[in-house]
Amino acid sequence: MDHHCHLLQRGSGGPDPNDFRACFTESRDPRVLSDHVPNTPLYRLLLRRLAPIFGCPPEEAAILRARRMLEPGRYARELMELSGTGLMLVDTGFAGGDTLTLEEQQSIVPIPQREVVRVEPLAEDLVALYRRPEDWLDAVRTGLNEAVRRGAVAVKTIVAYRASLRLRWPDHDLVRAEYAALRQSARASSRGGRPRLTGDPLCHALVFVAAEECARLGVPLQFHCGMGDTDTDLAEGSPLGLRALLVHERFDRLRVVLLHCYPFHREAAYLCSVYGGVFMDLSLAVWMAATDGARAMREVVGLCPWTKLLYATDASRLPEVFVIAAELHREALAEAFGELVARQLLTMQEALDAGRLVLSGNARQLYRV
Repeated sequence: MDHHCHLLQRGSGGPDPNDFRACFTESRDPRVLSDHVPNTPLYRLLLRRLAPIFGCPPEEAAILRARRMLEPGRYARELMELSGTGLMLVDTGFAGGDTLTLEEQQSIVPIPQREVVRVEPLAEDLVALYRRPEDWLDAVRTGLNEAVRRGAVAVKTIVAYRASLRLRWPDHDLVRAEYAALRQSARASSRGGRPRLTGDPLCHALVFVAAEECARLGVPLQFHCGMGDTDTDLAEGSPLGLRALLVHERFDRLRVVLLHCYPFHREAAYLCSVYGGVFMDLSLAVWMAATDGARAMREVVGLCPWTKLLYATDASRLPEVFVIAAELHREALAEAFGELVARQLLTMQEALDAGRLVLSGNARQLYRV
């Protein structure tokens, strides 16, 4: 069960090699795409593993040519099935004009899919409708309630993309001032009135409201932390900054899921080991960091209880990402538990049972699916 992934793009992708390479790096620098992505272990491995699927040489030009000859729907369906995924929890907030809707993806990909609602886009869409921040935040609560009633199984925040992950209780006067400025920028914006939510006062106020509502609704709250989009200030992205949320009695029933985590995977494993409501994955890190991602997995299973570790790919846009991410994640997990067996810290049966929990059981229980 992939508890953290995204929508596919329409069609089979453009002919530009840089469009393809962009799916295997977090960089948006054209120099990185054109000159450096092909010179990474991940990309070389990718070409070698895709070549048998497409029946062509392990060369970028040959693979791009072969994939463009396939009917997009069949191509997406067949590759997604190769990932071996039984259920997908899809963050629909990472989308654009070139991505499928969740309904479109469900009609193409025969894998059961459930929605994870991203709170920042929901909140941004409501700014123009409410003059006071208190009313705006109440509307966010209502929106989250409606999303869960429609079938969403979790809420996700990208506060680390927009502000510091070192959460601070909001100063109400500052929130009011920042909200007034946000509404003013929305009126002056060329984005059709939808502002971009940034800065600690508003972003942190939104997180605390989302956390309260998630605790009340009984759905997990996912936090991006560590590596991710270039919007992230990695210096401010450690999950240790969430302590204010983890120790307050108001959030005793809240279940927090830490996504990506690398290079803060040790800190995340520590939080999982001491706080009952904290869970984690390594998703993006496992496949993008190649051998270092596998090393991170070995480090995590030493401290994080395996009942707190979840399988996820963070895959998006191209079916190839889902396939390669799934393969590398399973291999990293087998290597990590295999080392514990070799060192006689676990029996083979204990390792197999733990692996099944990580790959599916933990997420099914956490998200109640």
